[in-house]
Amino acid sequence: MFVSNIDIVETAPYINGFLFALVIFFSGILIESFKYKTKLYKRIVLILIAISPSLIEIYTMLWSETLFILLCLVFFLNFKRYFQTHSLLSLSIVAMVSSIAFDTRYAGITLLATGELLILFDKNLSWPRKFSHGIYFGCISVSLVFINLIRNIWEVGLATGKRQEGTTLLSKNIEYSGKVFTDWFSFDINNQLFLKLIFILVIILFISFFIRNIKHWKAYYTYENILVAFFVVYVLFIIVSSTISRYESINNRLLAPAFIPLLLVSTCQIPKWRESLSKRLLRWIIWGFSLGIGGLFVYSFIMINKDNLEYMLETGIPGYSEDTWQKSQLVTYLRKDPEIFKMNENVYSNHCQAVYFLTGNQCATLPEMAYNEDVKEFFTNTSCILIWFNLDNNPDLLNLKEISKIMHLQPIKTFRDGTIYKLSKKQNNKYSD
Repeated sequence: MFVSNIDIVETAPYINGFLFALVIFFSGILIESFKYKTKLYKRIVLILIAISPSLIEIYTMLWSETLFILLCLVFFLNFKRYFQTHSLLSLSIVAMVSSIAFDTRYAGITLLATGELLILFDKNLSWPRKFSHGIYFGCISVSLVFINLIRNIWEVGLATGKRQEGTTLLSKNIEYSGKVFTDWFSFDINNQLFLKLIFILVIILFISFFIRNIKHWKAYYTYENILVAFFVVYVLFIIVSSTISRYESINNRLLAPAFIPLLLVSTCQIPKWRESLSKRLLRWIIWGFSLGIGGLFVYSFIMINKDNLEYMLETGIPGYSEDTWQKSQLVTYLRKDPEIFKMNENVYSNHCQAVYFLTGNQCATLPEMAYNEDVKEFFTNTSCILIWFNLDNNPDLLNLKEISKIMHLQPIKTFRDGTIYKLSKKQNNKYSD
């Protein structure tokens, strides 16, 4: 890291472990503040969070979501304090958390939207105060990301990088989201229509919860309502943004910040149901049923984690830690003989991240074929070096077939899993000066 000069990759397991511990700790504080709770309920839910395959996947990776999920919980805790005081100090703290989250991930805009939504329907604020607090909260929330965007424009001329239009239909994104929801709770469901219905039902239920809480002011100022508001805003944002803009298919990583809100909101009424029963026998039945369901989920999570651990022990953690990458012949060669990086040539790769992560050497990525200007700039090279991996090919990047139309591909070194090429421009091609 820049300040400590410690390699982030080496310290990541300890940092992630610490962040995950804080997530569990703050989740416990949230549960302890629920109107209805029992020690048994709290313990079961915290165990489910601690062994959740969804969160374990996040916290075994070097992803920004590890920090973002924690910031979301800090936001929930501090927004309740704002509800209690409606002071500018408490609002400032919430806004600063929102600002850091927004700068960590662009999806942090959902915390800004959640805060504005909760302020808008706050009956304890007059309309002038709603307006002033909303503007104040919004300005602080966007401050860090605004500075970052200005810097991006100054450095590369683009605020958020190049974006392509979405290619996935809304209905398909709804299906993917429904699949993530069912996977979170170990339900093996693959029927497309059923997955869509599950997602729509969950969203409708949460929206109805929020509308009901608006009408019942005591319920509005609870942690449960803050969680409901965030869940609706965040999930809808992911659905809409992934439909409009092109990025990876909706998966656990994208929706993981919504896991804890979904778990807590969907179970928080269980202690209330037990207390509302007058007959002791019925209370014990509800207690036993809840314990049984919780036990089944715990067992299911443990089995999933066991299978995942066995897979990782055999092949490595998914990503560049897998054996296919770690034991790659091409990677081994680059580690032992990094001379190509010392040549007076530009070096490109279809997996530049792998080159840096596995060898410590930097190179440029091949341009995406959708961006004509980037492709044209690449072909301005009269000669360059290309490190081509046969592993995990990205179809969006410029491929060997397209490159060969403009440049000669001379193999320098060939391996089972890739090739190092010397590229030289052909005469009389469409990119010739």
